Amino acid sequence: MDSCTFNVPAARVEAYRGRRLVIRSREPAELIACLSQSGTENIAYLQLLGLDADVAELIHTGDNLPVDIVMRDPETEFPFLYRFARLLDNHPVRVTVPVVAGFSKAVKLAMSLQFAVKLEMVQQPDAVVIEELAKVLDLYLHRPTVSRPVEWFHSLLLQFYWEERTTLWSVQEEDPAQYRYVTDEGEGTISPRFAGIPFSLGSGSSLAEHERSLLAANSECAGCEFFEPCGGYFKWPHKEYSCAGVKTLFRTLKDASVELQADVNAALEAEGTKQP
Repeated sequence: MDSCTFNVPAARVEAYRGRRLVIRSREPAELIACLSQSGTENIAYLQLLGLDADVAELIHTGDNLPVDIVMRDPETEFPFLYRFARLLDNHPVRVTVPVVAGFSKAVKLAMSLQFAVKLEMVQQPDAVVIEELAKVLDLYLHRPTVSRPVEWFHSLLLQFYWEERTTLWSVQEEDPAQYRYVTDEGEGTISPRFAGIPFSLGSGSSLAEHERSLLAANSECAGCEFFEPCGGYFKWPHKEYSCAGVKTLFRTLKDASVELQADVNAALEAEGTKQP
């Protein structure tokens, strides 16, 4: 079996039978039909492309199968998240939120409803969006009621804490060694951000080439302390993009991991003093 996970439209599932799949559709009925035909064994999760659908039937179909709800206009669509709360009775639920001005309203509500969140970086963030990202990061780190991951913050916090290698490409499901996206027309690419670019990153033919090209160009990446977890993720599509604002988010996450480690060590020491 191919080790990649393929994100495919429901209409093309049959062509990818036997592969690890994300199945997407605007219609819950299409997703349910795919489950009836293929079962759940090789399905990573279902992806619902819109918030205007009736999900009543989906609630009791494919128990425990994760469901990802994809928003397009978070500033106006966020009130519709309430209608998906009952999905939690039988499914882990994640909301994919495009990071555009005003996106934080949707993230806050998703957090309150106990949904996991994926921040979809649809464009290189400007100063306004960086400020909004910083506020969301603060909520994720410090709001006591947050119980589900907010990605990409969550995985990078753990990476800093455990000192294990992961990259944003993998966290965001855009590492071509792990994920493939099949368009509605049947063309393979990396993700919706790379529409029209089959299995390549700019002029490079692989993620490793993209990273090497950034370092060889003596760019901002060459001296960046966060290059390993980032992998030049924010240098797409424009390599000249300044990561000054992004680095403040990385720094906050790294500082939080240090604080967390100190808190854990203090708790362990206190626990030790209580032992007979």
